[in-house]
Amino acid sequence: MPDLNEVLSDTNLYNAWLKVNENQGCAGIDGINLSDFSKNLWINLETLANEVKYSSYLPKPLLRVDIDKNSGGLRALAIPCICDRVLQTAVSMVLTPLFEAEFEDISFAYRKGRSVNQAVSRIEQLRNQGYQWVVDADIKAFFDQVDHQLLMQHVKKLVHNKDILRLIHLWLTMTVVDRKQRYRLKVGLPQGSPISPMLANLFLDHLDEVLLDNKYKIIRYADDFVILCQSEKRAKQALQLSGEVLDQLKLCFNHSKTEITHFNRGFRFLGVDFIRSLVFKSEYPENNCNFNVSTKKSLPFSTASAPEKKSDQFISEMQQAFLQAGISPGQFVTRQASSSIALSESADPEILDTQSFEETELSSYDPRLKTLYLLKHGLVLGKESERFVIRLKGEIQQEIPAIHVDQIMIFGNIQITTQVMQFSLKKRIPIFLLSGKGRYYGVVDSFDTESVLLHQQQFLLATDHSFCLKLSIAIVRGKLANSRVVLRRFTRYHNTPELMQAAKQLSNIINRLKNVNDLDQLRGYEGSAARIYFQAFSAVLDPHWQFFNRNKQPPVDPVNAMLSYGYTLLFYNVYSFLRSRGLNPHVGSLHPLRQGHPALVSDMMEEFRSIIVDSVVFNIAINNKLKPDDFTLPKQTGDACLLSVEARKFFISQLENKFNARLQHPVSGLKLDYRRCIEHQINHLVAVIRQSTPNYQPMILR
Repeated sequence: MPDLNEVLSDTNLYNAWLKVNENQGCAGIDGINLSDFSKNLWINLETLANEVKYSSYLPKPLLRVDIDKNSGGLRALAIPCICDRVLQTAVSMVLTPLFEAEFEDISFAYRKGRSVNQAVSRIEQLRNQGYQWVVDADIKAFFDQVDHQLLMQHVKKLVHNKDILRLIHLWLTMTVVDRKQRYRLKVGLPQGSPISPMLANLFLDHLDEVLLDNKYKIIRYADDFVILCQSEKRAKQALQLSGEVLDQLKLCFNHSKTEITHFNRGFRFLGVDFIRSLVFKSEYPENNCNFNVSTKKSLPFSTASAPEKKSDQFISEMQQAFLQAGISPGQFVTRQASSSIALSESADPEILDTQSFEETELSSYDPRLKTLYLLKHGLVLGKESERFVIRLKGEIQQEIPAIHVDQIMIFGNIQITTQVMQFSLKKRIPIFLLSGKGRYYGVVDSFDTESVLLHQQQFLLATDHSFCLKLSIAIVRGKLANSRVVLRRFTRYHNTPELMQAAKQLSNIINRLKNVNDLDQLRGYEGSAARIYFQAFSAVLDPHWQFFNRNKQPPVDPVNAMLSYGYTLLFYNVYSFLRSRGLNPHVGSLHPLRQGHPALVSDMMEEFRSIIVDSVVFNIAINNKLKPDDFTLPKQTGDACLLSVEARKFFISQLENKFNARLQHPVSGLKLDYRRCIEHQINHLVAVIRQSTPNYQPMILR
């Protein structure tokens, strides 16, 4: 059964924060917005957890705002503060599997993997089976009329933890601030609270069960539902039974929007018009919330409201008008995959920003770790007010608001003013220093994120051979499994026996890891797998790349030059997340502890090397997006192969596109970009170090 420790775990609270942040809403009554909350994220999350653990947590009042409905009129929202939204989301995430087991298949709102389109398809299916009579129902002021006592009776049947029950009761009876008025909720669910949708479905689950037990065909979306019947008599009986159940729940029909109708007459449900065998969208888009995009940006998250019914009656001439007008198929209800691209700000050719398009879909949040790259020798980075100013020979090249920068990468002979360093230290913006060739020198970073207790636990576990071996095996397993994924993906387009054979050999090595007894043996397996992996790609690449194996210090061919450069960029991303989470980057398990080497950074890079850097490098090389002529080849032994200025810019842009591409995390199921996946794994590592999670699970793509 769910308990408070599960709700308040680092991983669960952080995932709850990700969901709240992704919805990009406004501040609550306390005026703290998402940016404010994120500045001291882990301190805020730990404070929130401690308040709940020691029973000092009290939710702040809800802020009442009115928004326009697409169908006319206003909808009242009651917006919680961000800390309350995070905690409500954390509770919802823990309770959802429990509640979902109780919900019926005919309920389509506020549930993962369910949509308006699915509800519409179900109606079409029943219509085709002869269910032509329809009870088109609407519950009067449902969200304002939910009885708290009845609701808590339903909740207590599933939830037995007193602490969680106390939290839910607190949220049901919060104070609402409406301009100069203040009042406490005595009835109803606040539209705007993350936990309200789940509680709404639970409250109406009794209605679903009664109708299904009596063999009625119901399709419900929040407080709107239809019952499909094969006769008018049966429809009248369904309407009567529904009214009796609603009366038990202390609810009633909105009679002006509830009727018995027939497909021949037509009706509208969820913004979709049904008439006879025709189904097409009305002027309102499919959405769980009924306000336009510009309004949504100022609100905390997608609100708990079903699509509004249009007030005017459906006209019988619609079918004729539809046929005469020749409405395009695009207006019919379809299952189109969503696709979009994020916009990027124009950048100076020598200054690259990470606001780049994504490979998969639009991210509704800013890229994690917005990076300012300075690549051209002679640039001077200064600061004026709250802006970074980039000059070349005294002339301003670009001005960038400091709020748009999370970290700075300095390549080569570029000057940084004292004001920039002081400001960056104060705002915890790390400045990474590299040579013009990409060799990492060090970082200018603040140490106010130090977590002494976490460091203490790190050092204690670093002396525990069993812990280090177990963690290292998981890391290597993740690295080899992801390397195998990359090999298999390339075989889809380059079906060569070398790639397939290498993938099989890596599978064999992965199977042997369960019998590893010490770190040296594990490192031996890792080295063997790396040789197999890179030799397979050397067989696929055109000979003009001169790539025969992995070499470094220095890299002597273009492919190795890109690999080394990419690993350096991956390095600083991992370093930043480790430091911001309060971990000591020098204390690892797989890589030995030695002076000047951030061993933990190297550890956490392993499972991401192939899926981020290698996939980009080999895609460039195999498809000749760059050519060997774009590199400076070594003239004598000991010289390094170097990327040209233009090649370096192109490579960075390709790698940033990869970092910002979104995917579904294979363990949590969250849709994250690759940087957030790195952050997610580091948070998971913290939970393992704190021993709140038993085993480290690497991120392995499928």
